[in-house]
Amino acid sequence: MTELETFAAVVEYRSFSQAAAALSISSAAATRRVKRLERSTGALLLTREPTVMPTQAGEKVYRHFVSIRLREDDLLRDIEPGRGGTTALALAINADSLATWFEPITRELVQRHVELEVLVDDQDHTLDALARGDVKGFLSTQKKPVGERFAAEPVGQMRYQCVASPEFSSEYFADGLVLPGVLKAPAILFDRKDRLHDVFLGSYFDTTVGRYIKHYLPSPSALLNAIVDGLGYGLVPAMQSEPLITVGSLVALAPDHDVMIDLYWHHWEEEPEPLAKISALVMDAARRSLVQPIPKGDLDG
Repeated sequence: MTELETFAAVVEYRSFSQAAAALSISSAAATRRVKRLERSTGALLLTREPTVMPTQAGEKVYRHFVSIRLREDDLLRDIEPGRGGTTALALAINADSLATWFEPITRELVQRHVELEVLVDDQDHTLDALARGDVKGFLSTQKKPVGERFAAEPVGQMRYQCVASPEFSSEYFADGLVLPGVLKAPAILFDRKDRLHDVFLGSYFDTTVGRYIKHYLPSPSALLNAIVDGLGYGLVPAMQSEPLITVGSLVALAPDHDVMIDLYWHHWEEEPEPLAKISALVMDAARRSLVQPIPKGDLDG
């Protein structure tokens, strides 16, 4: 067991004691090994208070360790198929992507000897996860990379429609989607961090809409079912809403006012080959499923 492996375990567990337990060593031994690594690198690699976190230098050392581990597993499988173990891989995927286009590629990821962990969060709230080492890639609405040595690549747009059940629409929006109805009708949102509904209302009415009734259901399927059941109206990915509109279970309240959300795949700029293949797999699946904007030059021409 090397100092580097011990350091990586502390980063992943965010705790000396938990890392030590996982490695079957004492907390004191884990601390000594990390201190030896810090002395040999000449840099502080971890902050201890208030929580254990890698410093900027620690992030670089951790990425180096992951690169070594992935290449070693890949080499062992290449030399002797079946010999290499599984590689733990955490990715952060926003809930709507997981509920629509991402789920089918999980099988292929698992077939690549990946011990997969998908962390679900709203796309605006995963920006620090890559730099901390919590995940090896994530989807975000953030266009700018999280820092040096990271990349953010556009993968397309998630299209959202404002929908309701026919009965709900008749009760609250008999005169169309107008402000008096919006102030009375309950809206279904994902959670308190969800700003999508506010963005839609602000764009549709060209003004900030203040207080309105909200229900929070932090599950794409529960949110969709609540809208279908007439408990409220809300913004739903078109991949989910369009089939239900076709069969009459939902109606589009603003058919010419879809919300387009740009998504970017964030990853290490210099990925080891196994991670680069996974990033390519995710980006290819996203680009086949999401709306691809028409380049400005094509519009002008």
